[in-house]
Amino acid sequence: MGTLDRYLIRAIVVGGLASTAAFGLLIIVFGAIDELPKVNATYSAIDALSFVLLTTPGYLYDFYPAAVLVGGLLSLGNLAAHSELTVMRCSGMSMFRLARPVLLGATILALLGMFMGETVGAWGQEKANQTRAEAQGTGVSMNLKSGLWLRDGDRFINVGQAIVGGRLNHVRVFTVNAQSQPVQLLSASYATSEGGDLWRLYDVKESTLDTTVPGNSVKVRTAPVQEHVRLFSQKILNIAVLNPRHMNILQLQSYVDYLHKNKLDASAYSSALWARVFAPISVLVMLFVALPFVFAPQRGGGAGRWLFIAIVLGVVYLTLVQIVSAFAPVYGVGHPLVPFLSAAVPPVLFALLGVFALRRFNPARRTALPTS
Repeated sequence: MGTLDRYLIRAIVVGGLASTAAFGLLIIVFGAIDELPKVNATYSAIDALSFVLLTTPGYLYDFYPAAVLVGGLLSLGNLAAHSELTVMRCSGMSMFRLARPVLLGATILALLGMFMGETVGAWGQEKANQTRAEAQGTGVSMNLKSGLWLRDGDRFINVGQAIVGGRLNHVRVFTVNAQSQPVQLLSASYATSEGGDLWRLYDVKESTLDTTVPGNSVKVRTAPVQEHVRLFSQKILNIAVLNPRHMNILQLQSYVDYLHKNKLDASAYSSALWARVFAPISVLVMLFVALPFVFAPQRGGGAGRWLFIAIVLGVVYLTLVQIVSAFAPVYGVGHPLVPFLSAAVPPVLFALLGVFALRRFNPARRTALPTS
């Protein structure tokens, strides 16, 4: 790796990190504006600011490709404005040769962003939801009138409300036979976690349909406490109440496997999983697309022009990602390839755009003018 390569890599990485820090500051400011009005007697300003800070890395990861694009394009634009890139071209470096250190710098930024999003980002979102729920004394649920529903083989589990710390309110477990007919209903006022997938149920009422007796009599059993009842892992519950786009890859893969195992629709979670996989690639693609614009004829405009181009490209890319990803839950039921395509199409399209633009600015051959 030569001196010019290291120089370009350093410029890309420093510019991308500086732009990311600026984006993070904006997220904190707007997050505080949105969260502070919720402060009350039980939810203090410190709790609100803690929530904002914990969720910032997760939200920043959503805008990370655009943030890197802005920083990288401003850095390259600054080099072009001082004719440094022109000197590199005159020394014999082609556009594709210049793209190599730019992509290496983008790879470093992509790895840093992936580390942030998969660790601090995902953890911060889950921790922030738990902290706010504890401070406000409210439960975490699916925001449906029927509560949270989970399936485990021949059992259907309904939870009216899930409280952070491992408590379930209004628990019902429906068991069906091979003909999908209900044979047992287990209900409890509430349940507390015993670790793993075991729960302790309180105020239990168990109704069993005895199909061996003519008339299908029902046997009812009650108990104040029933221990070691297998429902589902508390990790599954923590994942279920999170927004899929704020989960990390391991969480999403775990929940997708759980849904597939129980023959449930996993398209929304599969789409979020593939979006996470392609997120680092998006960083490389955005800087690859930005490189040809730096060599556009410079007739004034300065940093403002590069910032405008970066913002337009970033908005177009993020909008395209949102539009395409919306198709996965709609058309992805029963079609496992749709979630993959919804995440792959935007970076592939922008990569092709980058290759086309680089070829325009770096033609393979130039035709000599005829001489008389």
